[in-house]
Amino acid sequence: MPEPDSNRDELRARLWRLPRQLLLALINGTAILVIVAAILALVALSKVTHLANDVASTMTDAVLSRIDVKPQQVLANFQNVAADVHTLAGSLKQARAEGPARLDSEVAKLSERLSALQASIEQLGEARSSLIDEAITRIGRSVAESLQNFQECKLVQ
Repeated sequence: MPEPDSNRDELRARLWRLPRQLLLALINGTAILVIVAAILALVALSKVTHLANDVASTMTDAVLSRIDVKPQQVLANFQNVAADVHTLAGSLKQARAEGPARLDSEVAKLSERLSALQASIEQLGEARSSLIDEAITRIGRSVAESLQNFQECKLVQ
């Protein structure tokens, strides 16, 4: 049979180690909770980013379908105007030598393309306010649906 002093010493040693072991267990538990929280935050962030991308693409498509201007047309108009400006610059160099009569057709052509480009840009500018209104409406609906689902404790899939 073990002596009572050795049992007391063993008990005292165990009790002496107990606070360190408890502290280590708390630190491990906290680390696990922090990792789980970080993973949940990353998942939530990816869902919010995905939602924002969907809203942005849907809104852009909706606004562009409402107006008569397509971005490809505006880009083509910019390229045409740039080509006309280069042509006009070359014509200006030649006109200095020949005279101003040849430039009238070039200037008229450039003026027509610039007016078409200006109309396209104005339509895109007007579409901006429509895009913002539609985005606010969609975001409001999304937030309202999320709050309703949260209130009813439903999982959204």
